[in-house]
Amino acid sequence: MTVTPQDQPRPPSLVGSVLPPVLFMLLCGVVGPIFLIMGLVMDPSEPGTGWLLPTGIGVTALDVVIGLLLGRGRYLNRQRSYRLSRQGRPARGKVLSFEQTNVRVNEQPLVNVRMRIEGRDVAAFDVESRLVIPETRIPLLYGGDLPVLVDPETHEWEIDWAKAPVVAPSAVATGAPAAGASAADRLAELDSLLARDLISRDEYDTARARILGEI
Repeated sequence: MTVTPQDQPRPPSLVGSVLPPVLFMLLCGVVGPIFLIMGLVMDPSEPGTGWLLPTGIGVTALDVVIGLLLGRGRYLNRQRSYRLSRQGRPARGKVLSFEQTNVRVNEQPLVNVRMRIEGRDVAAFDVESRLVIPETRIPLLYGGDLPVLVDPETHEWEIDWAKAPVVAPSAVATGAPAAGASAADRLAELDSLLARDLISRDEYDTARARILGEI
């Protein structure tokens, strides 16, 4: 298949990365701009209005600063992804362990993952990172092996989700053992999937019985 220029990844835009977080922060902290506008249009000599302008400026400035910091982090992450997509070497990441943090980002779980990355042109090295992993990708962690892109010189890396298979949550419900996953880990993951209504009760009961039967 011929790759057209439209299929090539585009370098990240600084404005496109920074503007959404700034606007989001201004929306969340809309009281700042409201106080700012009220302070500008109201007569400062009126009693009880002198605090509006400085408060509005302070809150609005804080919203903008937080938005800029979030946007900068977003831009740097996009830059890394773009750089790895163009120059990264394909490798494999063997999942040594993972742990749920009970924190969610954009409705997706934040997971603490330890991996050993190695490849044909990449010397093996261990990494540990907190990653936001989509719900449907969590079962892949039990497989113990994920495709990654890595810079052999800087050891920058990221999971290459484009080459990772899409696994439905019900895949975990088969109860099949995976490398590095204990029975307790598999049972805990089943409990988590059931609590989030990602598998049915019948799938849960079947998988639980299969796992307990292996102990």
